[in-house]
Amino acid sequence: MANPSEGAAGVAFLGPAGTYTHEAARLHFGTAAVWRPQAEIRDVFAAVEQGRARFGVVPLENSAEGSVTATLDALAFSPLQICAERLLRIHHCLLVPRGLPGEQVRRILSHPQSLGQCRDYLARAFPQAERVPVSSNAEAARLVALPTAHNDGTAAIAGAVAADLYGLEILARSIEDTVDNTTRFIVLGAGCMGAPTGRDRTSLLISAPDEPGTLFHALEPFYRHGISLTKLETRPSRKAAWSYSFFVDFEGHVADAAIVATLDSLRQLKLEVKWLGSYPQAPIP
Repeated sequence: MANPSEGAAGVAFLGPAGTYTHEAARLHFGTAAVWRPQAEIRDVFAAVEQGRARFGVVPLENSAEGSVTATLDALAFSPLQICAERLLRIHHCLLVPRGLPGEQVRRILSHPQSLGQCRDYLARAFPQAERVPVSSNAEAARLVALPTAHNDGTAAIAGAVAADLYGLEILARSIEDTVDNTTRFIVLGAGCMGAPTGRDRTSLLISAPDEPGTLFHALEPFYRHGISLTKLETRPSRKAAWSYSFFVDFEGHVADAAIVATLDSLRQLKLEVKWLGSYPQAPIP
């Protein structure tokens, strides 16, 4: 993969600085990249598609809360491919303005996925507090750093890095409900497929008519050719009412003989297949 520090394009990511996506991007590209923080997931796609960034990094799914639907929906219509993936163990903190005691917390801001990952903790520790979804964890921290947050009793769920960046106090650490809470991030680019490594993953989008047996016919070629599925997600196709697309991840590279045969079988069934990328599997943290 090309060095993101070459040229002025750099790496777009779901921002602002201090998000878990930013951390995953830094782990993948190093600290020398030119960073392009974006307010929304769709903005990350747009930045790469329009040439304002060379690569993009967005969250795809969480081990506790499932897929990030905004990313799935953007992949369905974007010309970009998945170049790589990164798994990041997520440890949430409750951040408050310095000097704000826990009993005065009345509002808690965070990304909807993070609020869901801390659902049990919030029910125990702050049952009366309003839960307010915002675009990212770091955006929640930025808002809590504003002068009005102390008087409003506003707190944020974000990472320890965000606490340092925005000058906040950590009221509680590791508040996620599952000890192995992990998020999978993907790196987006144009024409960035590498050669097979022997430990790859391929992602596809399969669109099919709303007919009996559609899902069976879409999955049968994978079984027949011995392909191990690692993800299957159904989303509205947005092409017509009650029509759906299947997001599929499986082990192997699009250049592998068994996968070539599988794709041929899918096309013979008149299924619409969009290749989203073939890339090395990320190690489990």
